[in-house]
Amino acid sequence: MILAAIASYVLAIALGLTLVVLGLRYRRGSLLLAAAHAGSALLGLGLLIWHIAGAPTQKLYNLAALLFVLALLGGAVLLALRVGKREYRTPPPMIVVTLHAAMGLFALLLLVVGYTHSQ
Repeated sequence: MILAAIASYVLAIALGLTLVVLGLRYRRGSLLLAAAHAGSALLGLGLLIWHIAGAPTQKLYNLAALLFVLALLGGAVLLALRVGKREYRTPPPMIVVTLHAAMGLFALLLLVVGYTHSQ
C-alpha cells in the first residue's frame, strides 16, 4: 500500500511540475491539470492514512503524513488565491508554490526512506 501511495505522489509531483512550467514559462495555469494534481495527491494521502490506521507503523510514515497534510493546506491556499482572483489563468505567487512543493517533496522523501528501512 505504501508503494501505491509513493507512486501516486510521484504522479502528483510530475503534474505539479507541469503546472509550474505552465505558470513560469507561459504565464497561465490549467484547471484540469490542477485537479489531476490534487486528486493524485489526495489518493496518496488516503492510501497513507489507511496504512497508518491499519497497523502500527514507523514514525517516518506519521511525519510524512503530517507534512503531506500541511502541503495539502498550502494547496488549498493556492486554490483560494486562484479562485479569489478575477483572472483564473494567472500564475499563483511562486513563494507559496515553492513552500507547497518543498513540503510535499520532503514528505515524499520521508515516505521513501521509511519504506526502504522497513524492507
